Amino acid sequence: MGGIGIALLASACSSGGSPASTTAPAASPAAPTTAPTVAANPTAANQATTTTKPTAAAAPSAGRVTVTFTVPGGQAENSDFKPVFDAFAKEYPNIDAQYAPFNTGYTPEYMQKLLTSIAGNVAPDVFKINPSPYFGTLANQGTLYELDAFVKADSTIDFADYFTPHVEACQYKGKLYALPNDGAPQAMWYNVDAFKSAGVELPTKDWTWQNLLDAGKQLTKTSNGRPLQFGVGRPDWLSWVWSNGGDLLDADGLKCVLDTPEAIAAFQWLQDASTRSKVMPSPADLNQQGDLFTTGREATAFGVRGSLGTYRDIKTFHFDAVQLPKGQKGRVAQLAIGYTSLWIKTKEPQAAYTVAAFVAGKEGERLRISRGFAFPSRKSLVEQDWFQKYKAPMSASFGINTAFADELLADEARVWPVHPKGMQIQDAINKQIDFLWDGKKSAPQIATDMVAAVNEVLKR
Repeated sequence: MGGIGIALLASACSSGGSPASTTAPAASPAAPTTAPTVAANPTAANQATTTTKPTAAAAPSAGRVTVTFTVPGGQAENSDFKPVFDAFAKEYPNIDAQYAPFNTGYTPEYMQKLLTSIAGNVAPDVFKINPSPYFGTLANQGTLYELDAFVKADSTIDFADYFTPHVEACQYKGKLYALPNDGAPQAMWYNVDAFKSAGVELPTKDWTWQNLLDAGKQLTKTSNGRPLQFGVGRPDWLSWVWSNGGDLLDADGLKCVLDTPEAIAAFQWLQDASTRSKVMPSPADLNQQGDLFTTGREATAFGVRGSLGTYRDIKTFHFDAVQLPKGQKGRVAQLAIGYTSLWIKTKEPQAAYTVAAFVAGKEGERLRISRGFAFPSRKSLVEQDWFQKYKAPMSASFGINTAFADELLADEARVWPVHPKGMQIQDAINKQIDFLWDGKKSAPQIATDMVAAVNEVLKR
């Protein structure tokens, strides 16, 4: 397994970045002054001598045991997890649950650090997998602990209450290798004040790509040829492909199909918006100007509800969220999953599961998400007032909560396919994706090159 882990690490380090749709905006890496107690380094690097499946879920080992829990982390996320681990400490005094973020934010550095810890046998006991393509790869290589026996013995886990896509996404070859502690589909965020100032009607759930483009042209502002405000943020390309009737892989996961007319048309729309209509920022614009939406230089942005971890601090304009605009085949939003997995070599699997189950449980999710970060994986939670009526200081309506739930409830969300080579597939695509935005290759050529690169991965 070590050799595979090292190979994954090398590929992760060379990756062009994760799919934008599977991550929340990166939080500031600075640790908050009220952050929970943080372990200096994950200490669960203990050599496991067995992979025996547990037969009970919640009972910790005799005596007090230590379990490390790792997420990307940053000021906002660390603060939001603090009440979760405070509550856990009171309920489970025999488990020393150490919140041990890498403080990378949701950047490629997070998985690089996690893969390094796995390859070096110093991985945390429990960790979040992000972005989504890594889940199938890690499950396939034997890095993750199978959770079915735990869940069967745990009365607090009722999968009927979870959104079905969240549960299905956590399974690999029919077995459960993660608990979903959160997860939202892509939606569109927008600057309400920018729309009103330009005299553009606010977006609705019935918007199409054409509505978005028309509005984007009115919202884009320049001065002496230099952009002052972009009308359209960079959308998630896979959501666009799906909404136009295309797909990433065939039904058997053996062939890349991004060169179909439907997929190419989606790529063409995105490229034209960026390079011809120029309503969308180029790679150079993104590299030079920081976060465009929060600074009022982008009228729309695309992302998950985890974006609220950043957007709730906006002070200069009102904002809101709405479902993605529709393509030729309707709306299909890529769904990000908060994969919470156990390391196969944890010395304390029962205690580690107890931590994971609490974080993904009703109270664990409520304590964190009620502060305005992320989206519940449980249907019952999105029906409660603390979620539906959450309001940030500058949010214009409760659409910042309900837009994401409405997509899920309408069966308009899909997960990146769980595939044993998911990470390598992502890496192959990332090497081509910037050409979509800068126009240095045509959309058909990009599709052709993506297919060739992905199919080469699938043959190995």
